[in-house]
Amino acid sequence: MTVQKKVQNLSKLVNFYGRFAPSFTRIGYCARLIPLRPRGARFEGQGWLVTGATGGIGRAAALDAARAGAKVFAVGRNEAALAALAAEAAGLKGSITPVRCDLASIADIDRLAREWPAALPIDVLVNNVGILNVGFSKTAEGFESSYATNLLGHFCLTEGLAKAGALATGGAIINVVSGGMFNAPLNLELLNQAEAGYNGYAAYASHKRAQVALADHWRAAFADKALSTYAVHPGWADTVGVQTSLPTFRKILLPILRSPRQGADTIIWLAARRPTQADDRVWFDRKSRTTHAYPTTRQPRTTIAALVERLRGDCARALSGVKVA
Repeated sequence: MTVQKKVQNLSKLVNFYGRFAPSFTRIGYCARLIPLRPRGARFEGQGWLVTGATGGIGRAAALDAARAGAKVFAVGRNEAALAALAAEAAGLKGSITPVRCDLASIADIDRLAREWPAALPIDVLVNNVGILNVGFSKTAEGFESSYATNLLGHFCLTEGLAKAGALATGGAIINVVSGGMFNAPLNLELLNQAEAGYNGYAAYASHKRAQVALADHWRAAFADKALSTYAVHPGWADTVGVQTSLPTFRKILLPILRSPRQGADTIIWLAARRPTQADDRVWFDRKSRTTHAYPTTRQPRTTIAALVERLRGDCARALSGVKVA
C-alpha cells in the first residue's frame, strides 16, 4: 500500500469516527435523555425468538423482554451459555427457553423453522446474531462465514418461519444492523466473498445494508400478516464482537461505548410501540432516521428483488446438498 493510500484511509477513518462517535456512543444516548423516557414495555403472553442471544445486544434484548413478561426463545449454539442465560432469567416476569441451533448452518436453521411448534407462535422475531470476520473462513456448506451468519441465515430463518405459519399475525420482525452500513450501498458482489481479496469490513457493511433492504421487502411480502418490520441500529456498544474484531476501536472508545442494554433499548421500544415504518429507514435511539450518511450509498448497485432472488437461491442450494464453490 502506498503512502498516499495509507493517508487516504486514515483520513477516511478519522472522518467517520469523528462524525459518528458523539452520536453513536453513550454520549448520544444520554444527550437524547433516553434513560429518562419510559419504553412502555409489557410483553405478557408474547413469544419472542432472539438469535445470537447468549451475548451482547441479543442477550440484553432477551433479558429485557423477559423482564417485561415475554416468553423468550433464545437461539444460539453454545449450550452452556444458553443454560446460563435461562438461569439468569429465573424469577423474572417472563422466561427464557434455550434453543440450540448453529446460525451459520442453513440446514440447521431450516430444521429449526420446519420443526417450530404451531402452538408457540412468534410475536417478535429479533434477527440479531452477527459477526465481523477480519480473516476469511468458510462454512461446511461453502459460504463465507459472516455472509451465512449475518444475512443468509436470517433470511432463511425468517422465510422458513413464515412458510411454517410460525409468525403471529400483527407481530414484528426486527433486524439489528450497524453503523457500518453507512459505508456500503446495496450490492451483491461483496456479500459472499471469495478468499482472494477478502475484505471482512466491506462484507459486514454490505450485510447490514442488505438487512435494511430485507426489512423493506418483508413489510410488503408479509402484508397479509400485518407484520411490523424494522431495521435497528443499536449504536456502538461494548460487546464480545467488538472486543475480538475491533480491539483498537474498543481501546480508544471504551470509556464512552454503550452498554449492551443501552444498545438494545430501541429494540424493546419498537416491540412495545410498533410505530409506522417508511422504506429505507433505520431506527436509532427511538427515532426513524436516514440510512445514508454519504451520497455514494444512495446509488444502489442492485435491487431488493435481485437481493431476495440471490438469497433464496443460496438457501435452496444449501438445502439441496450442493456445496457452494
